[in-house]
Amino acid sequence: MTGLIITIALLGLIFYYYNRIISMREAVISSETEISVQLDRRGKVFDSLLATVKKYLSHESEVFTKITELRTQAQSANTKEAKAAEDELSKIVSSGAINVAVENYPELKSDTIMANLQEEIVSTENKLSFAKRGYNRTLEQYRAFIASIPAVFIVKIFPSLVIDKEYWRLDEGTIKAEEARRINFD
Repeated sequence: MTGLIITIALLGLIFYYYNRIISMREAVISSETEISVQLDRRGKVFDSLLATVKKYLSHESEVFTKITELRTQAQSANTKEAKAAEDELSKIVSSGAINVAVENYPELKSDTIMANLQEEIVSTENKLSFAKRGYNRTLEQYRAFIASIPAVFIVKIFPSLVIDKEYWRLDEGTIKAEEARRINFD
């Protein structure tokens, strides 16, 4: 009877540690997948945001150039051409394409767009950094657990529980390339 109780207790212990290792292994895989999700998000968000910002900057540049031309015409042209230039300038202002400040300079929106882009870049990089740290922490916990007693014996009995994963880190060449990387609006 005592042998049966010891056997049941050992089987219970084996099942507990087996299931715990499975759970931790899946957490490592899930954490690694989160890095891929964030990298994919970064690529899509940055490409989309940069395209939007470039388009907006181009539009504002065109509007500003047009306003400058119309002001020049209004100031140096004869009365008829000055009136036409002033009317065209009024149409641009009343269309909502720009806001004119008290000094009669257009208030363009690229500064807000650029601030939003900067905020999104920081937010995205923080999410990616958080995912990488989470993966490394999960992998560390998994490795420590399977190296501890009695889990180490369970892993020897069931070697398929072991996953061969490395901590998230960049090689020296990638680190140098990332340090030199900058966002370009050209």
